[in-house]
Amino acid sequence: MKTLNWQRLISEKTKGTVWDGIDDEKIYKQLDLQELNGCFAASSSHKDEDTDTLYGTINRRPQQANITVIDPRRYQNCTIMLSKLKLSHKEIKQAMMSMDEKCKLPKDMIEQMLKFMPTKEELSQINDSVQKHGGSPTVLALADRYMFEISSIPRFEQRLRCLHIIRSFHDRVEALVPFIQVVLKATSSIQQNKRFRQILTIILAVGNYLNFGKRNGNAYGFEIASINKLSDVKNTLRNDRNLLHFVVQFIEKKYPDLTKFKKDLATVTEAARFSQSETAAEIRSLEESLLIVRKELNLLESSELPEHISLEGDRFGHVAKGFIEKATGEYHNLDKMFREMKNKFSECAKYFCYSPSGGNPIPEEFFSVINKFLITFNEYHHQLWVEVEEEEKIKRQTIARSFLAKKSTTRRKENHKERDFEQLISALQSGDIFKEELSRLRTSFRPKKSVKSS
Repeated sequence: MKTLNWQRLISEKTKGTVWDGIDDEKIYKQLDLQELNGCFAASSSHKDEDTDTLYGTINRRPQQANITVIDPRRYQNCTIMLSKLKLSHKEIKQAMMSMDEKCKLPKDMIEQMLKFMPTKEELSQINDSVQKHGGSPTVLALADRYMFEISSIPRFEQRLRCLHIIRSFHDRVEALVPFIQVVLKATSSIQQNKRFRQILTIILAVGNYLNFGKRNGNAYGFEIASINKLSDVKNTLRNDRNLLHFVVQFIEKKYPDLTKFKKDLATVTEAARFSQSETAAEIRSLEESLLIVRKELNLLESSELPEHISLEGDRFGHVAKGFIEKATGEYHNLDKMFREMKNKFSECAKYFCYSPSGGNPIPEEFFSVINKFLITFNEYHHQLWVEVEEEEKIKRQTIARSFLAKKSTTRRKENHKERDFEQLISALQSGDIFKEELSRLRTSFRPKKSVKSS
């Protein structure tokens, strides 16, 4: 028969509800079960069953492997997780005991498993159900059986949390390293870039000229955040142009090599996406993760907890020791690199007179200022290039039209002379050479007299 996918309630959940005391088996005597079976059979090849068999099918009997005390939604999600895991309860337990040295548990599934750690209430109800059925866990449904099995592992929740830390720690470190490195590279490149420094010099000169005799005039420099204010100064003659257009055009004409600074500062764009606060928080989280594993290992070695009984296949101590030795070195290297980055950037911010009103300078804000300038500079440079190309195109078209016009005039003159020559030949042949109206032809082909030198 086809399945009706509803959220099933167990007997304990129906007490005091609308379902309490309802006897649906009386309805079966009034139903046309043959019709129901025919209309909703899973396959047309199924043979008709007699009424007694149908009553036996629908009659509710104790299901020896279907007892669950878990919330229906939680049970469903846990079952889905286990189906994706594709491991038996025994294999899951062995993987946790061995700290998954064979990597049977994917990292993302370990994270999912942490969401389905049994609560004290759930374990109490599960154990009660097992005791009521002769102490055998085989009566439990899939998710309940999973929780029952892992609860037999010493400090199972802490162990699984440690396993998640061990399996993900290295990847978390490796994810942070490129971001820190790109800020270090961007900091170094912008401080050492002579082209960018020359562009700032040009901007200073232009700004001082505009501000001559004013309060902001005679400046020895400017805060780097002011670099994006050039676009606010509109061109009086052209509304679609501003001061940055002028600077870009000047650089293109007089210092074309300076336009290469955009490639020199390629790492600035990536550095602008860096978040110092998020990186610092993740580094603190890594340190806390190390402390969690170290604390659990210390508890095991001190044997202060009665749960820590030596069990067959238990590899927690061995794996945790090896992890702490390796991970501590990785953490210290990362923390050292992060502190170096902050120091280098602090020097860079001072070098460019960057002091935001909101507090201490941070890389993402500083490099966002530079990146905005790079983008705008590149955009205006492209606009001017297109404009120059259009002017050159018009100039070439004008020259081409002039050339073609001259060529056409010359060709018309040549054609006119050719027609005159043909008329002269015709006149000679016909004897009309002496006619007055052809005298022009004779004079037009008469050779010029050479002027004798005196």
